[in-house]
Amino acid sequence: MKGTFFDKKMVIGMVHLLPLPGNAAYRGSKEEIIQNAVEDAKTLIEGGVDAIALENFSDWPQYSTKIPLEAYSLMLRIAAQIKTFCRLPFGVNIEMNAFRQEWAMAYAVDADFVRLEAFVDNRAGSFGYIEACSTPLAKIMKDYPAKTLLFADVHTAETYGQPDIPINEAAQNAINHDAHAIIVTENDACQKITVENVKSMREAIADFPIIVGAGVKTANVLEYLEYADAVIVGRGFKTGDRVDLELVKEFMKVVRAKYN
Repeated sequence: MKGTFFDKKMVIGMVHLLPLPGNAAYRGSKEEIIQNAVEDAKTLIEGGVDAIALENFSDWPQYSTKIPLEAYSLMLRIAAQIKTFCRLPFGVNIEMNAFRQEWAMAYAVDADFVRLEAFVDNRAGSFGYIEACSTPLAKIMKDYPAKTLLFADVHTAETYGQPDIPINEAAQNAINHDAHAIIVTENDACQKITVENVKSMREAIADFPIIVGAGVKTANVLEYLEYADAVIVGRGFKTGDRVDLELVKEFMKVVRAKYN
């Protein structure tokens, strides 16, 4: 793993979709959703990120384990369109933990990775309850094999453990269930993950890949990357609803000054 996706410190830039059809927040224009997503992806590439992930970030209220067919269809169309010009590693994430739809989309467009919010720990939040998906996903992957990597959250954002399992124990469980990387974002009290939390996980799981999934900024990215292999940046790259090229370039300049 260290010699493939994580052969250097990676910055994964997020393409946050506007609310999709079928969601209460949908604005009524699929053309705007497509245009913004494609433009944001191109801006991230121009800014120098190492990978891109597509996410239905703006759907509110959030779903639990499945999004409407009309939303999935449009997101699939956008993923396929981005893949036509993106030569970077490309991933998909359908909130929250829509693992069947994620794998189907990744399988269809040859995505390089998926993000799973509840892989080995059961979670509950404002959207309801989501069960750990590692067992049913293993069967789906057997039936529809692909080289897509599994990036597994532990103690994912805005949720509570059911039951509560220590974060480093959950990380080890994810490794045992064949995750390819661990994502750390927030704890059960919805507090941002700290550098000390990442250091503690690094000590617990040795050199297994760790991705910091939220709270990373230009001012603290080097502190996180001392212990993490990658960071995910979404809102930190945006001015309003759109990716800001200058913010991306500034961030990448800081990272590449230390990690070539």
